[in-house]
Amino acid sequence: IRSKVALNILSPKKGEKILDIGCGNGRDISYMIDNGAEVIGIDLSQGMINEAKRDLKEHGYDNITLEVGDATSLCYKNAEFDKVLCSEVIEHIPNAENALEEIYRILKPKGMLVITTPNWKSWYGFDRYVVWEKIFRKKWNHPYDNWRNMNELSGITQKQGFVIQETKGICYIPGFLISYFLIPNFVKKILLVLVSYVEPMLSKIIPEYGYMICIAAIKSEIK
Repeated sequence: IRSKVALNILSPKKGEKILDIGCGNGRDISYMIDNGAEVIGIDLSQGMINEAKRDLKEHGYDNITLEVGDATSLCYKNAEFDKVLCSEVIEHIPNAENALEEIYRILKPKGMLVITTPNWKSWYGFDRYVVWEKIFRKKWNHPYDNWRNMNELSGITQKQGFVIQETKGICYIPGFLISYFLIPNFVKKILLVLVSYVEPMLSKIIPEYGYMICIAAIKSEIK
């Protein structure tokens, strides 16, 4: 559902050129291509690029540009892309502001950036930062994983010259400790169904408390 929300907001169209930053195994690329967009996918990991090429080829998607790339130093021309997707990536970039500056540079005027990231101001965030790290004193299993809340993500995005067009909360499952460790699988399935019914309402009422936050921003013509 997280990917679906971001892609619906991105709304790829025929003739658009889109950069997928941190494309991973290419899970979002087929949707964009099916809607007529030209897509370039980059990832810091050669292994993920290899996996994306293999998976996309198996599903009949050939001749797609997939390459190793660093979001803080993009090898593309100024104003080359209509849209950029950066889904669950920005939290893993120590110099996030530099990445946003590069995204701003390669977007066309009024081009769109759709960005998602985990939210520390959520039940998941409470489980991670308070229960897991402070109470249990467990190390988080990632070398760099800096979650942000809605205001923080909006702030660093606007600082680079973007204008926020839309914000949305995604995923209101009650944390990973309850969902993964404390309840049996059959109860988990019931919980997922129940939450799916109320999530659209929660996303509108309390977007700032979703496990994932999604921001759509437009490149302003004056920075």
